[in-house]
Amino acid sequence: MDKLDNIGENEIRVIGTDPHGQQKSSKRNLHRYAIIVCVIIFLVVCLLLSVRRCSSASEVATITPAPKTGGGAYVEISDTIINNVSLHRFIPVNARPKLEVGVMKAIPSKYILGAMAADFGIDREKYKVVGAFVHHGEMLSHSKSKYGFCAILKDTVVIGNDLTTSYFEQAIEEGGDFFRQYALIHKGKVVSNPPTHNDALRRSLCRLADGRICIIDTDMSVSLDSFSTALSQYKVVDAVALMGSGAAVRWAVDKAGRRFIAGADEYDFPDVVNYIVWEKEPSEAE
Repeated sequence: MDKLDNIGENEIRVIGTDPHGQQKSSKRNLHRYAIIVCVIIFLVVCLLLSVRRCSSASEVATITPAPKTGGGAYVEISDTIINNVSLHRFIPVNARPKLEVGVMKAIPSKYILGAMAADFGIDREKYKVVGAFVHHGEMLSHSKSKYGFCAILKDTVVIGNDLTTSYFEQAIEEGGDFFRQYALIHKGKVVSNPPTHNDALRRSLCRLADGRICIIDTDMSVSLDSFSTALSQYKVVDAVALMGSGAAVRWAVDKAGRRFIAGADEYDFPDVVNYIVWEKEPSEAE
């Protein structure tokens, strides 16, 4: 019998092993596992980025203003009651939207429709716009405090519900406008908002089912959810809030040239107060 078969009681035989070879094999296995883990991480990251891009693309609705219809610039005004909520709708005709910043001592006649847009507040003893805000390509604020947004880019208006969107940078690059507010309606469905809001006068920027953009507000105090629910039943596809409360200004000029104003037009607002306004086409301006 081979002497290797003679194993003592205190001996252990390891078959086919080499200490140095075993170390090399372990290193190869670790290297192989590291490569596999890196590949898996890379694939997961790519998948997440792909999902994020798809999500962002689905979170916005692009609206191009309707072509000029003739008959001058004016606002179609109508009223209705839905779920005991009184709604006033203002649809601009033959006018283009844009943002304006600063206190308006008097409303220019070229603006047929307007309302205060983004909220503002005190930060370090100074008034600032709340949420990301771009005015004619100039960034005034970059905070991402609210998911809803409106971007005005040349002939295109975008109402969306997305915390991260390239439309902010695009507004800067193209000299456009951008502001953030609470999202109320997205693709016809009510957007859930924090239940901390008290009942108040409500106002919103909306896209209707036919593609037109309008302002809809109330003359009664209601909850944000009640307002959003009423909007969803009023053929509103997408909507973001505008500044509400009794002091926030809104005006509209009807086809007969009558101007209807809501809010405190002589209130002492800070310089960061801002408006979304619809300006007459150049051929219609006085």
